[in-house]
Amino acid sequence: MDYSWVLLTLGISLIAGKLGDHLMEKLKLPGVLGEILMGMLLGNLIYFGFIDGHHLTLHNNEIFEFLSKMGIIFLLFLGGLDTNIAEVKKTGLIATVSTVFGVLFPLVMGYLALLYVGYPPQEAFAAGVILTATSIGLTVRVMMDLGVLKTDVGYASLSASIMDDFLGIMLIIFVVGMGDLTSLFGKLGLFVIIGFVGWKLIGKYISFAEKLHVQRGILSFILALLFIFSFLAENWFEAAIEGSFLAGLILSKTPEGKAVMNDIKTIGYSFLIPLFFVYTGASLDLGVFGNYDALSLAVILTVVAVISKVAGRGLGAKLMGWNTKKSLQMGIGSIPRAEIALINLMVAINAGIISQGNIPKFIAATLIFITVSILITPPLLKWAFKDECTLN
Repeated sequence: MDYSWVLLTLGISLIAGKLGDHLMEKLKLPGVLGEILMGMLLGNLIYFGFIDGHHLTLHNNEIFEFLSKMGIIFLLFLGGLDTNIAEVKKTGLIATVSTVFGVLFPLVMGYLALLYVGYPPQEAFAAGVILTATSIGLTVRVMMDLGVLKTDVGYASLSASIMDDFLGIMLIIFVVGMGDLTSLFGKLGLFVIIGFVGWKLIGKYISFAEKLHVQRGILSFILALLFIFSFLAENWFEAAIEGSFLAGLILSKTPEGKAVMNDIKTIGYSFLIPLFFVYTGASLDLGVFGNYDALSLAVILTVVAVISKVAGRGLGAKLMGWNTKKSLQMGIGSIPRAEIALINLMVAINAGIISQGNIPKFIAATLIFITVSILITPPLLKWAFKDECTLN
């Protein structure tokens, strides 16, 4: 690989992302939508052959992919740092009930819908699992842009999306019969224990960093904690963002953690976070909309994906005493799907759950419903939070 083209790709991606961000701000829409759209533009110029993919290396590039994943890790770390533990505790039960309903509704509705149109039970159930997980990164970024992340709905949405991921992982293991749920629960328990120990010892950890008297030593130690927790979560659950969020949550109790937030934002928003959303957009191949065999499946998945999450999470919040407006906000925040849906699909394919003849159809349909869910969420959230958001 000629790394000079990677450098060019990074430069073009950052400029394009910020231009898209600026355009959306002018249109009174969350800036993240502009970053995604610019990524889609660049990515599809490659997909349709207008630009050489060896020169603009947005696809099949491990370096660019890794840096973009660093963006979502930093975004969730910031979400944890900016979290008020007391508010999370207040919304914890609502988040839990909403998560359960928000997983059951897509699972059952997806399963029944595909059974109805003639898919075999195993494939129908796999489709239901694919619909369960929310793309937490997009929801967090939009809520940050709107200034509503630090609300009870914001905190509950964040907690519920974290739980979504773990339930999705457990479900896909159950579906394909691979792995050991006992081992998974053991790792989850150990992860919680490590988080608890980190919570108790974080003050001593920061004090040690202060005693070194080196330039930006505290920041370096905080970043080290971010990467270590992300490693553990990625290694055990293939979910680095849960580790980064936990690291941010632990550091949120310290004044030093709050003090470095601007430094983290500078690194994240000037470099890594825009790359993630440009990469997300670039991964959405508009050519799949021309796969007519997949369109009918895509319509089913998209309708079920939107309705089931809004109804499931919204009903869970409503049953726990929230009013209709808050319940609707909670539901809309769970609409977007992205990497976890694709991971679940690939696991199901590799395990032989989906027949060879249906694999291209499932891949195309999943990409279509992911694309639609990502594009409709920012304006819907803007509408749902129109009375509370700071983006007017």
